[in-house]
Amino acid sequence: MYISPNIPFYGRTDFLGKREDFKLLIEDKWLMNTEVQYQLLERKGLWHLTMIYIAIENPFKLICRKIDIYNSEKKAKTFARILQRGIRKDARGTLKTNRDVIHICDN
Repeated sequence: MYISPNIPFYGRTDFLGKREDFKLLIEDKWLMNTEVQYQLLERKGLWHLTMIYIAIENPFKLICRKIDIYNSEKKAKTFARILQRGIRKDARGTLKTNRDVIHICDN
């Protein structure tokens, strides 16, 4: 699996971990039931990939994570789809948020 150099990964084992290192695991159990989407933005000829985790029960609760920057749109979409299939809990993508919860009035 490809690990982006932009993801902070520290493989050192010569120091003890801290309590806040587990904050994501303790407080964010809702991440187990999320819909995973991706967003591609073009800036100055480069494609920026961001993964978005949306809670099933509450679509207002979400997390965005920047993944990497790609030179072509095709390459960015390929990596986005591969990561999306690997990250989400359900392989078929059946977990969907209720988009009717958000009522947007254009007036």
